[in-house]
Amino acid sequence: MNNILKVVTCLAFSMIIYSQVWAIDILAHRGASGEYPQGTALAFDMALEQGADILELDIHLSKDQYIIINHDVDLKENTGVADKIEDLTLGEIKALDAGHEFSPDNGSTYPFRNQGHTLLTLNELFERYPSAIFNIEIKPNDKVLSEILWQVIVDYRMEQQVTVASQHNKAMGHFRDISGGYIRTSATIGELIEASLAWSSGFGWAFKPDFDVAQLPYSITTKPYVRFFQSKGVAVDLWTVNDMEDIERSISLGVDGIIGDFPGRVYQALESAGER
Repeated sequence: MNNILKVVTCLAFSMIIYSQVWAIDILAHRGASGEYPQGTALAFDMALEQGADILELDIHLSKDQYIIINHDVDLKENTGVADKIEDLTLGEIKALDAGHEFSPDNGSTYPFRNQGHTLLTLNELFERYPSAIFNIEIKPNDKVLSEILWQVIVDYRMEQQVTVASQHNKAMGHFRDISGGYIRTSATIGELIEASLAWSSGFGWAFKPDFDVAQLPYSITTKPYVRFFQSKGVAVDLWTVNDMEDIERSISLGVDGIIGDFPGRVYQALESAGER
């Protein structure tokens, strides 16, 4: 009976979260990071304003075990400081200028310097956007981060509003174990390799995924590959798609989501295709 209840609950969560009006979701990669400093409140605000359906982000742990939103293990790309997140406390991270390195014109100007932009914690993100949907990637292969992530999700009652991703089997396996299968998850690199080998060798019929989403690089994705995953009940998101021609091709592939730095462009392409 417990197993039946678990399955029914998971199905209900999926229907609530992903019964979207639109066929293709717009996932804002680090927010609207093509135009604004990545992972800042401004980047996420503008992503939603431009029509993003899902806020995509990466997470690390600070020295004092706060979940920090940032793509890289260090802070050089956005703050200009090469220190690793794991070596700094939340207070030290908050003191850095998250808009320092962003330049829309390849270094000619830096319009977001000294404007008060800071890196966010996951707690802050959930508090700022309590009704939003999130795609959260665990960057390090770290069981402790998986555990803290699960606790924050529970604390903010975000179980129905998140997809958790990780490239790493250890971090993802641990997260799935402690979350009891109630959270929608994406495939690890190892799982994608296994799926690809099954599909390309003619044994795709035997492949049984343990994941809900396959997030694939745009450059290697074909329509038959998309259909293979979808036939298994797995959604397909493509990353990172920024060029309008590539966005239009992604739409033609019939994917479930497009991950990009310019959510407004994806919205425009979907509108032109009659999807918005």
